[in-house]
Amino acid sequence: MTLPTTINLPSIIDKYEPTFDGMRKYMEELSVALNDMYDQVATNVNGNILGNSLSPDTQWIPTLNGTAVSGTFTYTHQDGWALRQGIITDVWFDILWSASGTAAGNLYIELPYQVATSSQMPFVGVIQSSTFAYTGGTGVVINAIPGTYRGEIWNVGTGFATANQAVVGSGRLIGHIRYIGVQNEP
Repeated sequence: MTLPTTINLPSIIDKYEPTFDGMRKYMEELSVALNDMYDQVATNVNGNILGNSLSPDTQWIPTLNGTAVSGTFTYTHQDGWALRQGIITDVWFDILWSASGTAAGNLYIELPYQVATSSQMPFVGVIQSSTFAYTGGTGVVINAIPGTYRGEIWNVGTGFATANQAVVGSGRLIGHIRYIGVQNEP
């Protein structure tokens, strides 16, 4: 959901007779329209929170996948929170896994909201990694891939061209990423 860009108020000219009863009906409809608009603005400004310990309707549990084969990861814990304010999305996660099953390809986290379309990859977040070998480089970051729900894990380092992190059998990722989502996604 995004902030409203127009205000659609009822028109008094075409719908209501110039009587007390007509004016009362108009004021009731105007009140409903203003309340609906305020609800939309408040919801977008306050944001929508998703997290593991909330009700099933507001839950987001981060999951890992491989780009070639999703696989079945065995998790020790999966803690995740997402805050969406308008189209701005913040995602925090802490994932510990002990096996990656048949997963293959490059490692990524399934994000709770779709990433906005972009010709490049401008949305990069931080990761604290533990207990797994990098495909290359000396560290990892998360890239929100435009037009998808994927937060891909990428290797970084001095004098090293960034590259995708391959799926590994076990490890821990703790991180945060902020990205722009798409409009009108609940």
